[in-house]
Amino acid sequence: MAAFLFSCNQKNEKKQDTDSLPSLAKPKIEARLVGSVRTWKSYANIQFMEDEKEIDAYLEEQRSGDPQLEIPFDSISKFLITQFEKQGFIKNGRFLLQKFKKQTAEKTIYVDSSGKKISLSFFRSLATEHFHFKLLFAKDSIEVDTRATTLQDLDYAFLDIIPGDSKELVFLDDYYFMNGDHFDFKVYEITIH
Repeated sequence: MAAFLFSCNQKNEKKQDTDSLPSLAKPKIEARLVGSVRTWKSYANIQFMEDEKEIDAYLEEQRSGDPQLEIPFDSISKFLITQFEKQGFIKNGRFLLQKFKKQTAEKTIYVDSSGKKISLSFFRSLATEHFHFKLLFAKDSIEVDTRATTLQDLDYAFLDIIPGDSKELVFLDDYYFMNGDHFDFKVYEITIH
């Protein structure tokens, strides 16, 4: 009986020792696609023109102008449009590209609201043929497929789109499709848990 009680006490002491050890887990990093604002410039009217000067003038006007908003069908896109409007990026149904101060470096540092620095690198994946980005903090890292094609240039900015202390990564996915240039502003929320 004494041996049984002695062994029970040892098990309880071992359990207490392991319960009191500090957690060695590193913070987890996360990048969540909140949603996107979709815009485009249409070249469809060119099919109804015959005069070369008229075509050239139309193309120049479309290329130099700001893209118009696509009609949002989901509440997240509507919310993001409102947030971009509040910050002066959207006016009269158009996204003001000149205000979007884009960055193009393949490697950068993201600083969260608490001052933690996260390494961020963009690359084209051979497996998916899309732009991906990788976040690295301490020994924790994640990779995110933006689904952006390799035909586009790398453009992004850090903007405070979602109310709070941290800026979000706004990734610009621009591509040509069906008689138009499309500009999808994808908003990613980056957090460390």
